[in-house]
Amino acid sequence: MIECSIAPSRRDVIRALATLSVASVPTMASAATMLVCAPADQIAVEARAWNAAMTHYLKAKADGETFDRERLGPQFEAARAKFGNKQPMKDAPGWAEYKEWREASGYEAVMDRWDLMTQVEGEAHTALLRLPAPDMAALRWKLEQTFDDDGEIALWSETIALTIRSDFQRLLIGEAVA
Repeated sequence: MIECSIAPSRRDVIRALATLSVASVPTMASAATMLVCAPADQIAVEARAWNAAMTHYLKAKADGETFDRERLGPQFEAARAKFGNKQPMKDAPGWAEYKEWREASGYEAVMDRWDLMTQVEGEAHTALLRLPAPDMAALRWKLEQTFDDDGEIALWSETIALTIRSDFQRLLIGEAVA
């Protein structure tokens, strides 16, 4: 079975327009979205892979936020309460006490766990960005990821940029992609 997804294609528009009355052509041509057909199983596999990767990423992100709120934040507050805003540096006065407190309070274990969680979230995010976007909503999400919170363009790998370009070419066939 072949299933069609919405994406622009000049050839499909011309076929569709040929079947319409002359009066409706200008309206249809200006608002036309075209159909690009692909095997239904291929579309379904891509969508399932995307959905699974998105679920994994969202869980990793939520787990990190929960850990930050429940463990990391309180650990930082405890360090600030005991040592102020500037913790002693290695070999500086107070370093031995600070190091002993970090080990006794579980600070090191919390930091190690936080490092692991941020790595898992980052890898899940990158894996999702590397997957082909199965639809326009996924492409929009990927494009929103291209900017950091401060509005600057995120620094990415060439592979991810090329994947997004490929998404454009696949989902927006007929549009100019330079």
